[in-house]
Amino acid sequence: MLTFFLRRLLSLPPLLLVISLMTYMLLQLSPGDFYAKLEQDQKYGFDYVMQLRTSVGRVVKVAEADRAKDIGSFTIADRVYSFSAEGALLKDGSPVDPKLEQAWVKRFRLPGDSSQLWSISERGNVYRWVGWTRGYVAWFGNVITGDLGTSWSHKAPVMDVMLERLWNTLKLEIVALIIAWGLAIPLGVWSGVRPNSLLDHLCGAVAYMSLSMPGVFLSLLALFLALSTGWFPVGDMHSLDHERMGFFAQLTDAGWHIILPASVIGFTSIAYYMRQMRGQMVEAMSSDYVRTARAKGVSARRVQFVHALRNAINPLVTMFGFSLAALLSGSFLVELIFNWPGLAVVTTNAVFAKDEPLVMASVLFSALLLVAGNMFADVLLAIVDPRIRAE
Repeated sequence: MLTFFLRRLLSLPPLLLVISLMTYMLLQLSPGDFYAKLEQDQKYGFDYVMQLRTSVGRVVKVAEADRAKDIGSFTIADRVYSFSAEGALLKDGSPVDPKLEQAWVKRFRLPGDSSQLWSISERGNVYRWVGWTRGYVAWFGNVITGDLGTSWSHKAPVMDVMLERLWNTLKLEIVALIIAWGLAIPLGVWSGVRPNSLLDHLCGAVAYMSLSMPGVFLSLLALFLALSTGWFPVGDMHSLDHERMGFFAQLTDAGWHIILPASVIGFTSIAYYMRQMRGQMVEAMSSDYVRTARAKGVSARRVQFVHALRNAINPLVTMFGFSLAALLSGSFLVELIFNWPGLAVVTTNAVFAKDEPLVMASVLFSALLLVAGNMFADVLLAIVDPRIRAE
């Protein structure tokens, strides 16, 4: 078992490397970045925006003494530009105000080198845009040292933003998991013990409704129920006066806010686990060891819940880790609809804002949750199945 875990741990770094590399490439292929919106705002000058880009490693400022050597002369729209020994911008050999030439030198590429982008600001500062390869290497080097960077939109360390939202999402997922498995296993067992009975058909109807209703539609129905009846609060994790409540009142308030979104997530995933449990239970009840136990006079309850259930539940244990990842992905839309301050809201806002450090961290955290869920499922399977421990 120890060798298995070591093998899984050794496979984790290459997996995260590939996932992060693909995510970074997709972000670079999409047009614009976080600071492109600031350029369109008249409150911010181009020099200020380029200083921000320099601080996060998106561009590199070229020293005045290196401009003539690194760039030399170049032609844009029949205009020949160059730099003096002091680094001042020249046009046709004469000094020129960079502010008047922004239409041509704000972003330009040198003839014969279309891969490199340059910028000259209104104040005459020269910047070289960093390619995605160098940017990724710099980001990955910081991650190895434990630095996920600073969120561009939140202006706070990414780790602080992620840990707070991750805990909120985990609380929602844990309650949803308890609801899903707490209903799926008993209903699946009862259906498997009495196949084709009225109870089995009722459980089948519940599973059909769970499969048929999309999470978005069920979330909207839940919101309609909460708004029309006033039984449940809508939005956020707590009431406005949550901090002034007592301890037990705070627990009640938090539970009342979480029950509706958690129920939606749990109900949308209950069908698969319940039908899987039913199928395994039907197969276990018709097996030889169950018939032998019955022949020996073992009580029906012990046959069902000790002999049959213990063997039938093994496949569901292996699905437990995958259910964590499935609930995580399925909760994104639910979190957005219910305005739950979890990973979904912060990730969605980061994607739309092109906040690269925050997007990269969100993807890495999701991958880690998936791997952790799989490893946790392997531990549970080894606990309930002695054959796994023997291997």
